[in-house]
Amino acid sequence: MFRHCLALLLALSALPVFSADDPDIRELMTAEEFAGSGLSRLSNEEFDVVNRWLMRYSGQTVAEMNVTSSAERDLDSYTINSRIDGEFTGWNGPTRFPLKNGQLWETKSTRRYSYSAIDPEVEITRNWIGSYKLRLLDTDKAINVKRVR
Repeated sequence: MFRHCLALLLALSALPVFSADDPDIRELMTAEEFAGSGLSRLSNEEFDVVNRWLMRYSGQTVAEMNVTSSAERDLDSYTINSRIDGEFTGWNGPTRFPLKNGQLWETKSTRRYSYSAIDPEVEITRNWIGSYKLRLLDTDKAINVKRVR
């Protein structure tokens, strides 16, 4: 059972591993996910092995991974529609996005995008591997994000 949970967690975090920042799997999980996974027992060297395997594994196609888990299928339908609360000027490096629904999302990307709007409508989706993307509906520009609260 532990192996199945670990494999699912690793599969869900695979796409963000390819981002420009090359985050560690420990940065991709919430504190609750990390504590519940049992990964805290691994040494730094063991984490390096897991991260290298994760990058190699995530290079496979979906068909090769044979994704059949109902939990992974549920990820496909995850969508949040809301508005950024207040004035929006785009993103410039690490940027936080407070939403009208009370959620707070952020990016740690170094990408830049300038766009001025008040309460712009956004859509946040989660892909089959578990990474989140915030898309401005007005411009169709998008950036990877993670939920803060």
